[in-house]
Amino acid sequence: MSLKENVSFIKEEISTQEKFFENFFKIEKLYKKYKIALFGVLALGIGLFIVTSLNSYLNDQNTIKANRAYSKVLQTPTDKVNLAILKDSNQKLFEIASYQTSTDKTANNNIVFIKEITLYNKAIKENDIKGLNALILNPDFVLKDFALFNKALILSDKGDYLTAKETLKIISEKSQVTPLADMLRHYLLTK
Repeated sequence: MSLKENVSFIKEEISTQEKFFENFFKIEKLYKKYKIALFGVLALGIGLFIVTSLNSYLNDQNTIKANRAYSKVLQTPTDKVNLAILKDSNQKLFEIASYQTSTDKTANNNIVFIKEITLYNKAIKENDIKGLNALILNPDFVLKDFALFNKALILSDKGDYLTAKETLKIISEKSQVTPLADMLRHYLLTK
């Protein structure tokens, strides 16, 4: 290497180091300027992580406590201590346990699904077509096709075969009730 090449190489190295130090000092200047904000954001992030983790842990512990109390209530329905724990920790699970352990299944319940099942069972027992119609009109009712089938069955028992046939047409072809509905349709063909 010649002297000229050595000098240009040294100049490039010094220039690179100068740029590095220049950038480093810019970063240091920004750091000093925004140090409080940076630490504040970092502390906020750490605090948010801790609060989220703690909340998740407490929710998990509450769920475990409610599930243990629920299991004990199902084993011993008269256990007042676990009923109180269940009521405090999970109101909906308490209502489900109350429904399951109750001898009167027609009791009022705040859980929509259980209330609808109770109304469905009551309508079936009483052959109440109006009660079934009210449930059928509810688009969120899970047992809609079963209610339609039972309505058709009640109508055919009462001799209203035309309305029963019309009711069976409403049942979806993809429904689990379709085989039962087909059997009832075949029966109604003779009527």
